[in-house]
Amino acid sequence: MSILDRVGDPSDLRRMTPEDLKTLADEIRSFLITNVSQTGGHLGPNLGVVELTMAIHKVFRSPEDSIVFDTGHQSYVHKLLTGRTDFSTLRQEGGLSGYPERAESPHDIVESSHASSSLSWADGISRARVLTGQGDRYVVAVVGDGALTGGMAWEALNNIAADKDRRVVIVVNDNGRSYAPTIGGLAKYLASFRPAIDSVRTNSNYEEALDRLKGRLQNSGGPGKAVYKSLHAAKKGVKDFWAPQGLFEDLGLKYIGPVDGHSLQDLERALVQARDYKGPVIVHAMTEKGHGYAPARAHEDDQFHAVGLRRRDRGHLRRA
Repeated sequence: MSILDRVGDPSDLRRMTPEDLKTLADEIRSFLITNVSQTGGHLGPNLGVVELTMAIHKVFRSPEDSIVFDTGHQSYVHKLLTGRTDFSTLRQEGGLSGYPERAESPHDIVESSHASSSLSWADGISRARVLTGQGDRYVVAVVGDGALTGGMAWEALNNIAADKDRRVVIVVNDNGRSYAPTIGGLAKYLASFRPAIDSVRTNSNYEEALDRLKGRLQNSGGPGKAVYKSLHAAKKGVKDFWAPQGLFEDLGLKYIGPVDGHSLQDLERALVQARDYKGPVIVHAMTEKGHGYAPARAHEDDQFHAVGLRRRDRGHLRRA
């Protein structure tokens, strides 16, 4: 039995070893390549969010915590992890929807298709949670860098940042593309974060050692507290040097990242930190569209954003 066959609910992920999870990620990619090539669908985007979706479901507890996808065509991995493994009827009448579908599963909260609406949904859902006495439940919005070019997203960010008590986690899936490469001022700004992936900013040993030292200094009293304040300021300076995060923090949102969007360990660490913050947080994950599938990565136009049915006579994928 494969690891994927053992997944009937997201809670199953929390019982797996790191080795099992890595195998599961590989199996999910193989499953998607095999099945989506038969039915057609959005292949490249889903290959890029395998680890990201797994980490979200491991850290948060759907459906008690709501997961909202800005571009719903990135929900194939989410469907697999929530027990929907029959992809033979994907995007066919009466079959599995190519987008989140509330009639299919309680894990599908919003029937989303295309971009820039997820943060407004997260704003509304989190407000409703507070008003109904469920303010301890989280709303996780997965939004792409392309979707962040939409004005609706920024209106929602403005509203979310105004209330520090709502548990909203905004996961920015930054692959530098929508259908094609994202352009404009925001795209240039986000691109400035990419060098940080290989820098000390994402080195867990650096982060953990510095946090341990800060804790000791903060609890030591007297001169130790003064040293702590200096160290805290220095750490923020290092962050700003390696990853110019000012835009998000100036809005009043806690920023975590950039994070390697294909490292389960790094993603889980960042998402746990976001969960424990218990307020509005942005987790900035760097991913690759078509990750793990060389033909998609090599296709410069759209990296197999959507593929048609397999050409039986030629045995290769045809782009939709």
